[in-house]
Amino acid sequence: MDDLLSDGEVSALLSELDVGMMGSGGSDSSASAVAAPDAGITVDEQGRKIKTYDFNRPNRFSKDHMRTLEMLHEIFSRGFTASVAAYLRTVAEIKVVSVSQLPFREYTMSLPRPDCIFVLKMEPLDGAFLLEINPELVLTLIDRILGGPGKAPMAARELTLIEQSVIEKIVNRGLEALQEAWLKVGHFQPKLTGYETTAQFVQVVAPSEITAVIEFEVKVNEVTGKMSMCIPYVVLEPIIGDLSAQKWFTVGKKESTAETVESLTKVMKETYVPIVVRTGAAKITVQEMLRLKAGDVIRLDTSPHNEIDVLIENLVKLKGRPGVSSKKKALQVTKVCSPNDKT
Repeated sequence: MDDLLSDGEVSALLSELDVGMMGSGGSDSSASAVAAPDAGITVDEQGRKIKTYDFNRPNRFSKDHMRTLEMLHEIFSRGFTASVAAYLRTVAEIKVVSVSQLPFREYTMSLPRPDCIFVLKMEPLDGAFLLEINPELVLTLIDRILGGPGKAPMAARELTLIEQSVIEKIVNRGLEALQEAWLKVGHFQPKLTGYETTAQFVQVVAPSEITAVIEFEVKVNEVTGKMSMCIPYVVLEPIIGDLSAQKWFTVGKKESTAETVESLTKVMKETYVPIVVRTGAAKITVQEMLRLKAGDVIRLDTSPHNEIDVLIENLVKLKGRPGVSSKKKALQVTKVCSPNDKT
């Protein structure tokens, strides 16, 4: 069995044979040279180019489908970024790294052990797909949610039941962002149906089934980790015709609905922005500052009857008057400033 020639070696021998026969006819060897075939392409006896096709890795998704999936999940990553940043109250960034198609077996074999694998369904579509998050990244998120600094752990480990419950809150927010991103294709209800730590125990489709694999890079504060989504072709087969870039853009132009406004409004309501009330200012010397003690009074450049500035992201957006409400310090908004107002 070891003496059998591969397809590439057989093609190379045939090419050399053709060159030798042409050279024996007295023609110039430089003119009879045969160009080397391109990678993945062989040349038969008649000079026809034959492209190699691997039946173990058939292409079920077209390039158009892959481009559409990439665009959809770029929208998902932006929505998920806003949701995670608002929930954790910290800087977060999620972006698509690559979109490819692989047999399910190859995808599961590439995953680490232990891992954090969430089994999802996209109702009304049949079948299930996977959302995988690197366990070190998951532990970092859990540490941040529970009040820690959000640092990466020394080593990956399996999650406890309490930790699984905590991280599911993040995953459910991701499913909301996924639902909103897929509105351009159809109305789906993503749901979390299971959790596994070993990829080999997750058999949502046959090992040889082709899947679309979307890989993400997730950055929270200074910690960076990987996340991936694996969607089998059989799950998307009923709507594969809708994954056309041309149709997707057409739908996008016509469809500016209340659902889009509602989803954006929801994200905006959960977004935190710093608000500062500037009661006044005063100039004193360093010597005067060093002599300050409890009970001293600093005279500001405003009076109790003047409106004071309310700054949002260091810009004056509101005017108001200080006061007390329910025995707590409060501010009554008296004016909303426009960009043309002078502060």
